Amino acid sequence: MLTSASLQLIAIITMLIDHVGLYFFDNAAWMRAIGRFAMPLFCFMLAEGFLHTKGKRGRYFGRLLIFAFISQLPYDLVHYAATPVNFSVFALVSVKLNVMFTLAIGFAAMAMIEYRTWMLAFLPIPMLLAEYLNVDYGAYGVALVVGFYLASKFLAKKKYQIWRWLSYVAVLFVSTTVYVNEKRFFLQLFALLAIFPIILYNGKLGHRLPKWFGYIFYPAHLAVIALAVFLLPL
Repeated sequence: MLTSASLQLIAIITMLIDHVGLYFFDNAAWMRAIGRFAMPLFCFMLAEGFLHTKGKRGRYFGRLLIFAFISQLPYDLVHYAATPVNFSVFALVSVKLNVMFTLAIGFAAMAMIEYRTWMLAFLPIPMLLAEYLNVDYGAYGVALVVGFYLASKFLAKKKYQIWRWLSYVAVLFVSTTVYVNEKRFFLQLFALLAIFPIILYNGKLGHRLPKWFGYIFYPAHLAVIALAVFLLPL
C-alpha cells in the first residue's frame, strides 16, 4: 500500500522524467509517457489534502498562489530556452500559466462546492476560467481535482471503497479521453495508468518529505532545466 508521501514522490519523479525527456532528449516518447502519471497524482493529492486540512485551507490556498507566481518566471524561462526567439523583454511574457495556477483554481472550485454543495452546478465557471487564463492542462486539471474530491468526500466510508475506486476510474477515464480527443495528445492516455497508485493509496501520511519540498521543487527544477538548456550545447 502507498502513503501520501509515496504518491508525492512518484509524482515528483515522473514529472522530472517528463521534463528531462522533453527538454534534453528530443521529446522522448517513453519519458513523456512516464510523465503522464504526474498530473493525475498531483490532482488526487490536492483533493485529499483539501479534505484533510479543514482548519488551514486559507493557508493552503495561499501557498498554492504564492508558489504559482514564484514558478511563473522559471516556467517562462524554460519554454523560452527550449524555443528561442529574438530576445526582448516581451519574449518572457508568458502566453501560458504554470500548473500551480491550475491546482489553485481546482482548490477554489473545491472550496466553492464545500461551502454549498449545490454550487457544483457552477463548476463550468472555474473550468472555463482555467481555459480562459490558459493554465497548464486547463479544464482537464480542474476536472480531475474536483472529480477526485467528490469521490473521496461522498464515498469516504470503508463500505463504499469499491465504489470510490470505480469513481476514481471514471473520473480519470472520462477526463483524460475528453482531453486527448480535444488536444490530440495521445500520450496522455498513459495517464490512465495512474489509477493503480491511486487505488493503492492507504490514506496515511507515511514518512513525509520536508514540508516545503514539493512546493520548492517545482520552480527550482524548472530553473535548473532552463539554466542547463541555455548553457549546454544541446
